[in-house]
Amino acid sequence: MINSKKIVTALALCFMANQAFAETDEMESMEEKSDSKGWQILAGNDDDFVFEPTISVMLGAADATDIEGDTLLSWGLEASFNCPLLQPPTNKIRQQVSYFNYTDGDNSIISFEINPHYIVDLSPNFWLGGGPGVGYVRADVDGKTANMPAAQLGLSFHYNMESIFIGGEARYQVTTEDDIGDQTDTGANNWRAALKLGYSF
Repeated sequence: MINSKKIVTALALCFMANQAFAETDEMESMEEKSDSKGWQILAGNDDDFVFEPTISVMLGAADATDIEGDTLLSWGLEASFNCPLLQPPTNKIRQQVSYFNYTDGDNSIISFEINPHYIVDLSPNFWLGGGPGVGYVRADVDGKTANMPAAQLGLSFHYNMESIFIGGEARYQVTTEDDIGDQTDTGANNWRAALKLGYSF
């Protein structure tokens, strides 16, 4: 007489093995699908795309070549999110949109920037990135005012603590006007180094 316990055990083992093979096939299929995506144009249209938006305040030091004096304490605001236009096959591109302001007496430089950074996940909570950007600058220096396009290059880091994150960025910006300041002929070229404190949605 066949032992019913042995039959039940054998059926259970067969079921578990079948589930394991099914899960393995599903994981391999997902990996193949991920590997086959390559560079994604209009990535925001993908069903798997997530924005991961954040907002943050920035506080740091800045200096401009045409403002004579000490390095200036400065501040700004930033919104960032995964870029919906273009994503690489591995890692990701984060789009950073920022407003930054620094003032020294009657001199001031205000910058509006778009800085896409290529992001590498060094750990689940720690990102390191860098990339170019474009901007629009309003400078009031030595009694002269200019509104000008700009380009910049920067490096950034981002550490997540659940919904709160801390980060930082250093970047150098080049502008077009060469007669805005009396001290030099390099326009409102400037650099900044700032810490960020923000919220992840």
